[in-house]
Amino acid sequence: MGLFDTIKENTNLVRGGSSQPAGKFDQQIEAVEGKIRETLIRIGTVYLEKHREDCEPEYKGFIQQIKDLEEQKETLERNKLAAQGLRMCEHCRQIITLDSVFCNKCGSKLEPLEISSAGGRFCPSCGASLAEGDAFCTACGSKVN
Repeated sequence: MGLFDTIKENTNLVRGGSSQPAGKFDQQIEAVEGKIRETLIRIGTVYLEKHREDCEPEYKGFIQQIKDLEEQKETLERNKLAAQGLRMCEHCRQIITLDSVFCNKCGSKLEPLEISSAGGRFCPSCGASLAEGDAFCTACGSKVN
């Protein structure tokens, strides 16, 4: 390395240049931002667990939105299982057949499963969608209420 190469390298460092390309800094910045987002999510999760029912007024709307989304997810999961001819025991969360009256894991008596979505009806036997006024399921032939 000659004298002029050393001077050029030092000049680049003084001007804000680096031997490390700018793309590496972008990757490092992105990684740090990702860690910040993860930490914010963890803070929110801890807060929600501790203050689901007794939060400050400015958080009530957010917590209600989470409750509504959790309820929507539960309905979708129940409908998905029903479409497969399955259901989940409310007591032990065992996956069992849709027509089960008792859970084969914990022995609990099961309530009839209500399968619904916004404005829709589903067959309690096979989970197929029902049209308004259907007395029988067109997929499996079961009588529906």
